[in-house]
Amino acid sequence: MAAEAVLSSVLSNYPISKLLGVCDRIKHTRTFLGLNLNSQIPFNMENAPCILLSKLKYLRALSFNCFPLESLPDSIGELIHLRYLDLSWTYIMTLPDTLCNLYNLQTLKLVGCRKLKTLPVSMKDLTNLRYLDISGTGLHEMPEGMSKLTSLQVLSKYVVGKREGNKINELGALANLHQTIFIDKLENVVNSSEALEARMFDKDGIECLFLEWSPDEYENTVDSQIERDILEKLQPHSNLKQLQIWGYRDSISNA
Repeated sequence: MAAEAVLSSVLSNYPISKLLGVCDRIKHTRTFLGLNLNSQIPFNMENAPCILLSKLKYLRALSFNCFPLESLPDSIGELIHLRYLDLSWTYIMTLPDTLCNLYNLQTLKLVGCRKLKTLPVSMKDLTNLRYLDISGTGLHEMPEGMSKLTSLQVLSKYVVGKREGNKINELGALANLHQTIFIDKLENVVNSSEALEARMFDKDGIECLFLEWSPDEYENTVDSQIERDILEKLQPHSNLKQLQIWGYRDSISNA
């Protein structure tokens, strides 16, 4: 029987003490794709992730999608075989630094995690990461060193920071990006050289590009010519199929 089927049966009919025994029975399972939850389950949701992760050490795919999860235990870093992790639509607010020990991780989905404001500072260590979806999160900026993730093929969103190491030029080294990318907080780009170093013109796999300036964050001293130059240097590859721009103040955007 599949791991999720066994656990769903246990959680629906037994107290939490039975979970440990079930996890022992399936401790070599490689895939755990969530539970069928309802309000009648006599189960401590807060302890569930800790118990599961402490027992299922051989997992390669793990999903807590839509699980009422507010935090992820540090023991996530012990799942060294993990390649796929989906935490979408949870209430998670932070991710433990131990997540960055998962050197085999290829896919990380955080869609709709609106309470998530930051990513771990050591994200750059996930060098095998190919797919990172942070759509619908509350991220204020990217962690430093995203340019190290050269295996990335899908990066749904990049939130430009002000510090060295999380500016827009970090995108320059990510030559294999394709599909869609949303670049947010472009008001943090201070000159056209940074924009040019993002090498958007060289990313022939990008089909949809969304650019956003946050008007409320603008300083009164912003030079319109600089803004114009920045937008020009973000010129995408000719393979692009869709381009949308929000918050760009220069009058030529309405021409």
